[in-house]
Amino acid sequence: MYKQRLFAIFNILGISMGIACCIVVYLFIYHLYSQDAFHRNAASIFMVNHVRTVNNQPELWTPSPAALAPALQMEVAQVKRVVRFHNIDAVVKYGRNLFHQQIHLADADFFNMFSFPLQEGNAQVLNDPSAIVLSHEMAIKYFGREQAMGKLLTVSVDGTFNRTFKVMAVAAPFPNTASFSFDMLINYTIGKHLGWQDQSWKQQVKATFIELNSPVAAHAVTQSLSKYVKLHNQINPQSPISAFYLDNLRDVSLHAHKTRHAFSSGTSPTAMWVLGILASLVLLMACFNFMNYTIATSNTRFKEIGVRKVLGSNRKLLICQFIGENLLTACFALAVALLLVDALFLPAFSRMIDFYSLRFHLLDNWKLIAFLFLLLVGISLVSGLYPSLYISSFHPVSILKGNERIKNNLILTRTLLVWQFGLSMFTVAAAILTTQNAQFLRRMDVGYDQTRLLVLQAPTEGSFNQLRNAAVKFPNVVGVAGSRDQVGQTKDNSVLLEYKTATTAVELINVSAGYMELLKFRLIEGRRFLPDSHFDADNAIIVNESLVMAMGWSQGVGKRIRLQEQSYQIVGVVKDFNYRFFMLKIAPCVLKLNAPQENRVLTMKINSGDITAVSDYMKAHWQKVIPDLPFEMFQQEDVYSASYDESRRIKDVFTYVALLTLLISAMGLYALIALTIAKKTKEIGIRKVLGASAWNIARLVNQEFLFVITLAGILFLPLAFFLLRRLLDQEYAYHIPVTAGVFISTLGVMLVVTIITISIQVFKIATSNPVKALRTE
Repeated sequence: MYKQRLFAIFNILGISMGIACCIVVYLFIYHLYSQDAFHRNAASIFMVNHVRTVNNQPELWTPSPAALAPALQMEVAQVKRVVRFHNIDAVVKYGRNLFHQQIHLADADFFNMFSFPLQEGNAQVLNDPSAIVLSHEMAIKYFGREQAMGKLLTVSVDGTFNRTFKVMAVAAPFPNTASFSFDMLINYTIGKHLGWQDQSWKQQVKATFIELNSPVAAHAVTQSLSKYVKLHNQINPQSPISAFYLDNLRDVSLHAHKTRHAFSSGTSPTAMWVLGILASLVLLMACFNFMNYTIATSNTRFKEIGVRKVLGSNRKLLICQFIGENLLTACFALAVALLLVDALFLPAFSRMIDFYSLRFHLLDNWKLIAFLFLLLVGISLVSGLYPSLYISSFHPVSILKGNERIKNNLILTRTLLVWQFGLSMFTVAAAILTTQNAQFLRRMDVGYDQTRLLVLQAPTEGSFNQLRNAAVKFPNVVGVAGSRDQVGQTKDNSVLLEYKTATTAVELINVSAGYMELLKFRLIEGRRFLPDSHFDADNAIIVNESLVMAMGWSQGVGKRIRLQEQSYQIVGVVKDFNYRFFMLKIAPCVLKLNAPQENRVLTMKINSGDITAVSDYMKAHWQKVIPDLPFEMFQQEDVYSASYDESRRIKDVFTYVALLTLLISAMGLYALIALTIAKKTKEIGIRKVLGASAWNIARLVNQEFLFVITLAGILFLPLAFFLLRRLLDQEYAYHIPVTAGVFISTLGVMLVVTIITISIQVFKIATSNPVKALRTE
């Protein structure tokens, strides 16, 4: 190892990067499967979800009736506790400070069911309806270094509910494996002051949790839920469900990707598989480098092997020696990998994924230690088993006479190099493709004009009208419209649409008559809403083209459907527009007129003037109209930031992996070229003496490796085309096509990296004195 220090460093560095990638991906997957494990009774806690049949397909939904929890508590013996969990958007006031805040409501047993640690206060805090519980972060945000306990906070909702709560508990910092948490928490019974019906089968809550006496009772409880299906459907015939089912607390985030209105965020299995495969590829490429180096330098160790055999060493001992050397190299690489994970890889990955907080504590995680041990053994066997078996098979007499040479090492090393370049090509193509797709999403037509739109939400009808009147007077505002909902910001607004015997889930967006004109929705059939039309106000809806296609209609205008137990006529069809996450396909959507007194969202179209001037103007009027509420205005383009961030995360991951694989490939290629040139030193010296130019020498060295790249492209790029197209289809509803340009660019990148790597070595040999190479001849 010492004699070939540079190559040893390359091997250690390559394997360390592979191990570091595997550690980071292991931490990510381990984090996902450890969600909510800190709750003492996690195995006995279940969330009650339900199944709906839409277009003859089952759909999993999270919301549940408010009346279900108390019914289960009273009627099902195996149920120990029930907790409903819901959230509201409110304005919280402390002193002169105002904040928009999401507040959660939960039943009194919340802290008895869940093991969220409390920094101050006790688990019975929610028995007091006037109590409010703050998270650690909120206590600092509102009170700084002051004592939070006993402080009073005023909570306002929609300008109607106004109540003062006393801080009676402060939560400790939440464990990083919590799939859900809260900023502020109050008793669920407060909902009755907001017009909620506690025992209603029509009122929906975000989640219903039950704790069973024993996890094994889950099957029996699931069977008991069937009677509540009948009760629900009798009361809600317009939105029937097929079944209630239980989802264990530790599985909630894992199943979030396939559940509508999911309670917590989650990662799809595809993402876990892709990350696991990418990390394995990086490590496998480093192992290929190690194998190539071992095989390429094996001839230099033949005399050592021959002497050892003559002195009595058998084949098994030689194999153990080679694998032991590989294990030692892997141990050095592990030490470097641990430093890389802590200093570089984990911080970079955390910045890329953005929404998970991963922590690296090796000594506290025996499963990680076991994983690393298996990884070391695997690396030693993969990179050292074949070379050790083959090299140790030769006869000692032949070795010492110099008759033995590894004749097929060229074929094997080049085969491994083809694999290595092929894997690099795949990751480079993926990086180029995801980068282009991220740019495509940025430029994608969202189906309406989202530019220079400012949005402001008012709490009451009166404040909306005053702000609207102020907006139309400002010269830079060229148009305004009101609505109850805003495109891109509808939350849990899915309802069932019925047409004859068919049903489908649709997104309901309530708007005013001028809203479609202001945002320039594209009408492809029928008409828009008519202002001051009594028929449109009570009977008309406009649908998107996805709904027409989903129902199998040739045209939509004139069809009568039922929505929320009322009959409507379709008067127009608009071109599909994006109203949700870009990764999801545009689903059926319905636009319906809301009453003028329901307008709360003010949308303003700005001309080419300064947006800041409009914002300052509206803020001044806001403070006159609603001085007790914080001013928050946003641009319509901002509603798609989550989609852009997601595509950016995917692009960053593939780019990062592509850079690693290119670096490992370059290091492996550099080592092989150095060994090749070392074997051809005298040949190159003779050629230089006979007048060969640097170009001739470069061509001599280059042609073999350029052939390897070409072969790798022929073998791997078609496979990359198939796999990347499937990946895009799986992860993106809308994406660019996979074209030949991506793979031409990939070949270009690989050629540039190869030529630069080779040129470094060729320059050294081309500028050296040929006399030194021929001195011993």
